[in-house]
Amino acid sequence: MSSERLKKLSELIMKKGSLSVQDLADEFQVSDMTIRRDLKKLEQSGLFQRYHGGIRYVREELPVQREAQSMDEKRRIAAHCLTFISSNDSIFLDSGTTAHCLAVALAESSLENVTVVTNSLTTAYALRYARNVSLYMAGGEFRINSQAFLGTKSRMFLEGIYVNKAFVGTTGVIESGFSTFNFSDAETKQQMIESSELSVIMADSSKFGKRSMNLFASINSPDIVVTDDGVSDYWVSLFTEKGVDLRIV
Repeated sequence: MSSERLKKLSELIMKKGSLSVQDLADEFQVSDMTIRRDLKKLEQSGLFQRYHGGIRYVREELPVQREAQSMDEKRRIAAHCLTFISSNDSIFLDSGTTAHCLAVALAESSLENVTVVTNSLTTAYALRYARNVSLYMAGGEFRINSQAFLGTKSRMFLEGIYVNKAFVGTTGVIESGFSTFNFSDAETKQQMIESSELSVIMADSSKFGKRSMNLFASINSPDIVVTDDGVSDYWVSLFTEKGVDLRIV
């Protein structure tokens, strides 16, 4: 019930921009103390900011803002991920800058007859002229900030598909697992991992030690994690202990 309320809270605050504690307590028929605890959890995502008596939505970074961050590292990660793909493979590619880099690398590669399923408009755009790719897009509700289609329709589309490999990004890596800002995005990533033979999480080293609001996979859920050489020895030891194949590029 608490997780469902958090989901509805976040969606309502995103829609309204800002709301008072009293308004939210009345809306959800719970105490002020319960709402304050919920708002504290929402604030940890980085998408919301509490103020005296309420909370406001501070928005996700736009893709153009994310693209400038750790680009060399993301291109190296994408180049390594390309080596996992073979001709005639079927793959999931989610939204995010690293996934976009992988799409660009795939379009320029000598691989043949690769089937790509994505929910990302930017990923699809990078593959629009790729003659070596059969491209399929999941529908759903389009989110401007992530440039991706999310929600029930998107998830239902993915549930009916099974692929060789899934390549999924993350905005946070902590000891308990991998996370992202948005509930619907977390559900999409989770479905991609579950519906693939081999799952690969792409995470540049700046993501380690950070948590977003929604966990979508436990630390030992993916088959492979690819990161850059900025990752600390602590994380190398943790992934080794958990039996996860950590690739450092």
